[in-house]
Amino acid sequence: MILLSKNFRVTFLARFIVCTLLPSSFCAWAENEMMEFDSSFLMGPGSSQVDLSRYSDGNAISPGVYDASGYVNNDLVTTLKVEFIDIAHNGKTQACITPKMLSQLHIRLPDDIPEKAVLVKREESINNCLDLALAIPQSTNHFDGGDQRLDIGVPQMWVQKGFANYVDPSLWDDGIPAAMLSYNVSAWKNENNYGTEDSVYAGFNGGVNLGAWHFRAQGNYSRQKDGDSNIDYQNRYMQRDIAALRSQLIIGESGTSGEAFDTVNLRGIRLYSESQMLPPQLASYAPTIRGVANSNAKVTITQNGYKIYETTVPPGPFAIDDLSPSGYGADLEVTITEADGSKHSFSQAFSSLVQMMHPGVGKWDLSVGQVNDDSLRDEPGLAQGTFYYGFNNTFTGFSGIQATDNGYLAGLLGLGMNTLIGAVSFDVTQSQTNVPDDKTYSGQSYRVSWNKFFAPTDTSLNIAAYRYSTKDYLGLSDALSIIDDAKHSDSDTAHGMNNYSRMKNQFTISLNQSLKNGDINYGSLYLNGSWADYWVTNDSRSSFSAGYSNSLGWASYSINVQRAYDEDNHRDDSVYLSVTIPLDKLLGTDRDSGGFRTLNSSVSSDFDGSNQFNTSASGYSADSRWNYSISTAYDMEKEDKDLSTISSYVSYDSNYGNITASASASNDSSRQYSLNTDGAFVLHSGGLTFSNQSFSDGDTLVLIDAPGAKGARIDYGNSTIDRFGYGIGNSLTPYRENIVSLDINELDNDIEMKSTSATVIPRRGAVVMSQFATDQGRSAIINLVRSDGQPIPFTAEVFDQNNNMLGTVGQGSQAFVRGIDDSGELEVRWSLQNQAQRCRLHYQVASGNEDAPGKTLVLNAVPCKMQ
Repeated sequence: MILLSKNFRVTFLARFIVCTLLPSSFCAWAENEMMEFDSSFLMGPGSSQVDLSRYSDGNAISPGVYDASGYVNNDLVTTLKVEFIDIAHNGKTQACITPKMLSQLHIRLPDDIPEKAVLVKREESINNCLDLALAIPQSTNHFDGGDQRLDIGVPQMWVQKGFANYVDPSLWDDGIPAAMLSYNVSAWKNENNYGTEDSVYAGFNGGVNLGAWHFRAQGNYSRQKDGDSNIDYQNRYMQRDIAALRSQLIIGESGTSGEAFDTVNLRGIRLYSESQMLPPQLASYAPTIRGVANSNAKVTITQNGYKIYETTVPPGPFAIDDLSPSGYGADLEVTITEADGSKHSFSQAFSSLVQMMHPGVGKWDLSVGQVNDDSLRDEPGLAQGTFYYGFNNTFTGFSGIQATDNGYLAGLLGLGMNTLIGAVSFDVTQSQTNVPDDKTYSGQSYRVSWNKFFAPTDTSLNIAAYRYSTKDYLGLSDALSIIDDAKHSDSDTAHGMNNYSRMKNQFTISLNQSLKNGDINYGSLYLNGSWADYWVTNDSRSSFSAGYSNSLGWASYSINVQRAYDEDNHRDDSVYLSVTIPLDKLLGTDRDSGGFRTLNSSVSSDFDGSNQFNTSASGYSADSRWNYSISTAYDMEKEDKDLSTISSYVSYDSNYGNITASASASNDSSRQYSLNTDGAFVLHSGGLTFSNQSFSDGDTLVLIDAPGAKGARIDYGNSTIDRFGYGIGNSLTPYRENIVSLDINELDNDIEMKSTSATVIPRRGAVVMSQFATDQGRSAIINLVRSDGQPIPFTAEVFDQNNNMLGTVGQGSQAFVRGIDDSGELEVRWSLQNQAQRCRLHYQVASGNEDAPGKTLVLNAVPCKMQ
């Protein structure tokens, strides 16, 4: 233990008193006063030989770059890198405080900075080193090396207000030039007494980044048994942000925003405000698709007639939460194809309440181009604009306009209110449609939305929309279909206002209720309902569902019921009951090493004579890379013979992607097989890097460069560093600080990470580079024996024959070094009473350890001859 002398204690007290009376700039100087250490307080052999002169300066930070937590006026703001340099060339370092760093800490600089406040001038002025006390009067800075903490003290007038989690645009990273491809490939085959059915599907998101411009393309390929194949491309566009406008620019194929009007696929230009660039965090929304598969099934999701997602799922409940739907206003159609070829579908409502805006903040969206719809023979030109503005804490106004060059015009006006009874929005849309050889139809559509979270009862109630449309109102999609038919179809077959079914009323509601009483949890309950009717046909559709889940001891259970009516008033009922039991609890065994982990049993019924019973066991390997399950099912059919099925499912999370396979067989001679893989890769200047996580066309990525750190796991996306030292992290938040960390538990001892975390601030869609410094080389602990019998002092440094420092000496003459060969000579250096001391040693790695990389060697009783 090192103690300070009495002289230091007196000096520190005096300095504290002076700092409370004199200006802060004097205190900044005082922090660098000389400190006197008394080596007599050191204990242990050789303690008197320890050279403490290097610590006599109050700031004993060695030159270099350090990760630190940045505090402003004692409030944590961000993490950042702090460079320490020897500005005066006197062996004393100080922190290089730059304008870029101050922007990151949300500190404004005066317009006129004195020339003498610039200590080091660099090519870019934002990287100049400043004397903070001169640049901002009455300011201070202090770095605590032990806590890795940089404290900045400035008058409050220079601290930017309302900038929590905001990053100055000067720090946004364009990223590196790169090409990327994310893929999802699946093959499905079904054999039964009636023949064989198979299909192949491949979906991809690809792109190229060059500077601020990003090219993206999304599409899929599908092939059926009869050889009929189809390639479909969507959303081919160029994108970049415009910081001055706080906006995004898209040129090409994309979808319009669905917040005010329904989403429309467009080929043209879209310019819209980017809320992520603003200090307030505005979240986007995408639904989670939930359903139940009775077998190894294929799930297909379409929106606006386009297939946007397809995958295979094992028997039981499933949840799909990684969708990338277009816009916010078009429903999703979900089709589940079972192993026996049967299909059942349902519609997932996809709409979002208006986002309440902060007072004085607005957002806008402009689109101009040509409608991109394969069902239309003539694709008209379209212009659309929307605008939202927060008047105050209570009211947000919004408006919009749509116009085509073939006779359609619509205007929208609405108001959102933040009230005591919840968030409410109301809007009205006026449409005008000029139908060729007919007349001009004008109508209105009224919509009310409301949601409320009741904190005392933990209840979330959401009436997503109630909408009423008059008979002559037409939305854009319906209007374009009628206009197109009127131009190109015979009067007998054309869809007109008198025979075209269109929505009249629509109502959806959802409720989520947590059932808690103090510390006692009685589970959770949800209720969902939707209803719609239509003009002309007077048909209606409705669906209602409810569910309850809870746990009993170490078992959990859930029950779900659903009722739906189609346009012909046919009723479809179902009930699903599931119980899940942890096998280690049931069997009383420790399964930390992997194996089957859970047992699930379920029963389902349609209340019309069809019932199904399922039992499955699932688990994973010790490293969690393998996941597997086996299940049995028994179907009791009302109008058919009973059916027994056994199925299996296995997936492997490789470094190159996730691979999934399933198979099932039934007693009616039917067989079903599926194979699926998904992943991604990025092509960059350092080569080709794979990821086991797929990403969307709008995803923001980080490419990690950590030489030698193979196997380190990345917290963004759960990928690992490959053998070339690269790894990919996805789902970064654009325009925000993202702290990227590496889990180094699996690293060899021969690799030392200089840092395990880094901060990146990417622009949307960028691939940013994050470099992690590493020290590679064989590591060893050498127990030294000095030739004169004395111990080698603590902190003595070890050098190789090329004068490279390999390590230091710790307690008991024990040195830790990195980068040694199988044999060689080393020199140990230290200082005694300002006199240089050294000894030399020869080492030899013991036979059998030459080819044992990754393990720290121990060399005992190595003589070190004094020189």
